[in-house]
Amino acid sequence: MRTIATKMGLSGLLLALLLASAPSMAGDALPDAFGSPPKGRFVVSQNPYFLEPERAIRNRVAIDGKNRVTNHFCVVGYEWPNGNLQVWVNWREQKTNILWDGSIYKDTREKQLTMARRNLRLGKDTVATQDDLNGSTYLETHAWWHAIADDCMANGEKYTIKPFRRTR
Repeated sequence: MRTIATKMGLSGLLLALLLASAPSMAGDALPDAFGSPPKGRFVVSQNPYFLEPERAIRNRVAIDGKNRVTNHFCVVGYEWPNGNLQVWVNWREQKTNILWDGSIYKDTREKQLTMARRNLRLGKDTVATQDDLNGSTYLETHAWWHAIADDCMANGEKYTIKPFRRTR
């Protein structure tokens, strides 16, 4: 019985191995969406400033009055060489990327997502090209928005929030 290498040839085997490993390498690549690239990602739910993301997400859903339907979220964190952190929350149903500042204090951390300073809704807060930004410091391009959302789906933590009753 011949081995796979002799059936495919060495170059064919190398090509097959390269193609098989491509998705895992692509998943590890950081999005090309930042002026200065982050050094990597971090697990948001394990960072003291962002513990229990689901609680903050549920608060946001309740405040926005979207608690009667199922909502899907993804959370991804980036860290820069200088120690700065950035966490983006993608809300699929609202087509929104939300910058979450987090906090070391539990009550503040759980409310921070409802007071986010950047809520970028696809089509409303995004434009087609860099030229369309016209100097805005708030707008982003569609490509930037998708780069963050896609990276989150590939590498972030996912949360499904089922319908629930709001409590006072």
